[in-house]
Amino acid sequence: MNNQLQQIRPVTTKSKSLPQKAISSLLVFLLGSFFGFIAKFVDGTTIGLIGTDLGIWILITTMIAAWSRSPNAAALHAFIFLASMLMVYYMYSTILFGFFPSRIFLGWGIMALFSPIGGYAVWFARGKGWLAALSASLPISLLIVQGYPYLYTFIPSRGFDLLAALLLIMLLPKTGLQRLRILPFTAAWTLLIERLGLLYMLPV
Repeated sequence: MNNQLQQIRPVTTKSKSLPQKAISSLLVFLLGSFFGFIAKFVDGTTIGLIGTDLGIWILITTMIAAWSRSPNAAALHAFIFLASMLMVYYMYSTILFGFFPSRIFLGWGIMALFSPIGGYAVWFARGKGWLAALSASLPISLLIVQGYPYLYTFIPSRGFDLLAALLLIMLLPKTGLQRLRILPFTAAWTLLIERLGLLYMLPV
């Protein structure tokens, strides 16, 4: 199995020391904390609508995972980022406003707990071949389903989701051929997610 995964995207042979890994995780934690603070700070504004929308967190978590040093690091970083973001966001809300929406927090918390699975899979999105294209198509499809209502509602946060999907299509694949491989998977996932209403099943 490891050999097959290595063919999709090889893990670099240059390993990091334990302090270097700790620093990387700390930086991801600080990044998540910063975005959690900013998201709450601008809450209630047009930008705030983007900050409380699922799309921006799909985009940022995908990029953190895809550019991690290994799939294991991607899994860890995805969880650290979302957990720190949630912690700061809801601490801000509780301390300053005395408001803690436990149901919503629980929903986001469940997503954070499952994020290592997504992070591990998405790491291979920058690899080669059809399995890498499948990995890349998952977050892109979610963003498209989130964003397509912009075409008739013109809600800014939905427009952002479409731009985020386009950005991932441009950045994740390393070649034009790999980008073409992503398209049929993206179309299939988008149709499946939309027809089954899978986004509505998310606990947020």
